[in-house]
Amino acid sequence: MNCDDLRRRLTEYADGATDAELCDEIQRHLATCSPCDELRRDLTELARLCKQCDPPRLPAEARRQIRKLLGGD
Repeated sequence: MNCDDLRRRLTEYADGATDAELCDEIQRHLATCSPCDELRRDLTELARLCKQCDPPRLPAEARRQIRKLLGGD
C-alpha cells in the first residue's frame, strides 16, 4: 500500500468499515509512514471534535420556507 492508496481508504478504516486483510495492510503502512499516521491522528481528532459540537440549526426563515413547500404551513 502506498500513501495515495491509504488516503483513499483512511476514512473507511477510521469508521471500522474495512475487512481484516485491508485493515492489516493499512496498519502496516501507518506503522512505517509518519505523514500518513499523522493524517490518521488528525482525522481522529477532527471526528472527536465534531461529535462534541452541537448540530447545526437551520435558520428559522429556511425552516419556514421548507414547511411551506411541504404544505405544512
